[in-house]
Amino acid sequence: MKRKRLFSLTLVIAIVITLIACSIKADTPEFLAKEGIIPYELSESEKYILQSFGMEGNSQIISFHAPKEAITLNVNVYKLENGVSWSSIGGGAVSIGTEREPVEQLTGTFTMQLKENYAIDFNINASGRASYKTDDIILDTETMASTKSFLQEFQKIQINKEIPVALMVYDNGTSMKSYSLQDYFAPSKFDGMDLVQVVTVTFTDKEL
Repeated sequence: MKRKRLFSLTLVIAIVITLIACSIKADTPEFLAKEGIIPYELSESEKYILQSFGMEGNSQIISFHAPKEAITLNVNVYKLENGVSWSSIGGGAVSIGTEREPVEQLTGTFTMQLKENYAIDFNINASGRASYKTDDIILDTETMASTKSFLQEFQKIQINKEIPVALMVYDNGTSMKSYSLQDYFAPSKFDGMDLVQVVTVTFTDKEL
């Protein structure tokens, strides 16, 4: 009888430990293992939280795993000026430096949220956290049409080369053409739009 009780107690303890381990594993973010960037895959509970706060469609989380030679992540936010050139309106950066402290390789997540008046909040989480925000933008006309594009699939990282990860286009007309993130490299495609914003990330081998 004592042996049965001891076995039952041992079994219960083993089950509890397993359940706790599974719970911890479920709540632990799974970061990108190979070098590149990719949209972070949200769990159903994480999607529900975004929906509850009305953030779905206006926010994104990106996982990144930089090449070994990269020591700095730069984030830039641009606004299209006169339909021909990009003007920087904000940004930020994190770096592990040449001494690579406190980590050997630049990995983590980048999050962004579109706010009222076309401001953008973003956070970089890579062995430390940095938060930034762009200023509000006041337009002379009311926007009636808009389109937003976010990074949708895995992309390799090339050192010192910008990667567009978000594109927002606004106009006072009643129709809107479709655009892709790669249109960032051909700004004339946005001719006639009232406001165009782009967020890019760049992994560099240079210190801040």
